[in-house]
Amino acid sequence: FPYTTLFRSTVYRPLAVARLSAKNGNTFMCIVWPDSGADQCVFPVSFAIALGLDPLTMKQQITGGVGNSGNVTYYEDLTIEVGQFTNASGAPSFQVQLSFQTYAGFTVGLDAQGLGLLGQCGFFENYHVTFEHKSRQFHIDQI
Repeated sequence: FPYTTLFRSTVYRPLAVARLSAKNGNTFMCIVWPDSGADQCVFPVSFAIALGLDPLTMKQQITGGVGNSGNVTYYEDLTIEVGQFTNASGAPSFQVQLSFQTYAGFTVGLDAQGLGLLGQCGFFENYHVTFEHKSRQFHIDQI
């Protein structure tokens, strides 16, 4: 995966495109950032709403580290597919390169960033990630 700039930044980051799928059949495309400091995969609460999930009925826990030390995080089982867009046939299509299921969190603490974090549970426990900052690429291999 190539590193990407976000919002006209001069800083290159290891970002990828992901499709989130909820058990209700709804999907949502988003940008994700592999973050070894995140305990779990976590996303903005606005993504839960876009997936047709109701945070008021989801399991919740107070968590820290995103935004401040006391965020309510709502949890749901998700399938996360990470890939890239290609334009092989003249129309953009999403090419899945890896897929996994995990118990993911949603928090208001990430709404301002507008992207998800791929954390230890679900992602890093199943994939080996190599960051090559100088060449602005990162590699994801299944363990």
